[in-house]
Amino acid sequence: ARMTVLKVRIKQWYQRRVRGEKEVLKKEKGGAGLLSEEEIIACRDAVTYGCIKFADLSCTRTNDYVFSFDKMLDDKGKTAVYLLYALTRIRSIARNAGKTNEELMEHAKKQPLVLEHEAELRLAKMLLRFPEVIEEIMDTLQPHTLCNFLYEISTAFTYFYDNCYCIQKDRETGEIKVVHMDRLLLCEATARVMEKCFNLLGIKTLSRM
Repeated sequence: ARMTVLKVRIKQWYQRRVRGEKEVLKKEKGGAGLLSEEEIIACRDAVTYGCIKFADLSCTRTNDYVFSFDKMLDDKGKTAVYLLYALTRIRSIARNAGKTNEELMEHAKKQPLVLEHEAELRLAKMLLRFPEVIEEIMDTLQPHTLCNFLYEISTAFTYFYDNCYCIQKDRETGEIKVVHMDRLLLCEATARVMEKCFNLLGIKTLSRM
């Protein structure tokens, strides 16, 4: 009986949350015309369903935890909402620079990646841990390790982004003056690893949010 009640409550919450997310997205993005109706629906579904799945998988499977809608929907900290938004923010950097994925890959073929700043190296080393993390999960069968890794990547990227300009603009005109291609490539690598992590967790990602 308790399980039936829980299923009904979750279903009702899903329906309310889906409607609520759609209204919030329309209010925040609709006026600026940033998201189409299809993108709003995709964003709504990814956030609504992804947040519950991530909250469940981010806990150690051998321990009990408190099921809290408010906590899993928090837009700060180790939640799907925060991490999905972080990913879309990373993806927007190359778009704002006016660089396509093809241009980034062409640059990568021509010369080796040059990383000198401490924040660049810190992020790159974090990304190189990906195969190690996957092997650990295969050995322990503890998917929360991947959730922790996703959050660590996001934290390392924030530190990198705060300390290393990817795009430099004229302060008066806003015109792009310098584009750091190596740093854009690091952004691309970060996005790809994060997308792979989300894919392994069964959570849909978004290009815009």
